[in-house]
Amino acid sequence: MTSAMAALMCLAGMLLHWSPGLVPFSVLPIFVLMSGIILGAEYAAMAMLVYLVLGLFGLPVFSAAPFGGVGYILKPTFGFLLGNVAAAYVVGRVYREGSLWWAIVGVLAGLVTLYLFGLSYLYIILQWVLGSPTSVVGVLKIGFIPFILGDLIKAGIAVWIGQEVVRRRKDA
Repeated sequence: MTSAMAALMCLAGMLLHWSPGLVPFSVLPIFVLMSGIILGAEYAAMAMLVYLVLGLFGLPVFSAAPFGGVGYILKPTFGFLLGNVAAAYVVGRVYREGSLWWAIVGVLAGLVTLYLFGLSYLYIILQWVLGSPTSVVGVLKIGFIPFILGDLIKAGIAVWIGQEVVRRRKDA
């Protein structure tokens, strides 16, 4: 199941993204958050790590050009990819099997983790690597405000699908 989730991440990264600005819109958060519910902390983090390593080795699985390769580390959005690993782990650590309440809390904690990694890295790269003076408010305008509503909807989808997979796996 871990490799299947990594494969889903690769497919979603390659096929389902839109890049209207610096930070691309993507469906990846659904799979990141859902993986914590379905796989648990360690295996979910491993699936995200496999996705990350495949992309860094050059497979075109990321959501923005150049879509893969070690140079992606210098992209302002790379922090969100690192955040995927941490967020999946956090969701799996918080979630208690079968509990809708803990699924919601876990997914929200994972979303906070994802944004902490992503926005921090975005700020660091913009400010110190690209030499583009920015503020915390500027970073929030670029990487948080346009996406939070959509990501909350994706979080709801992740809870719904994740809970359903766990329930069906238990019934089988």
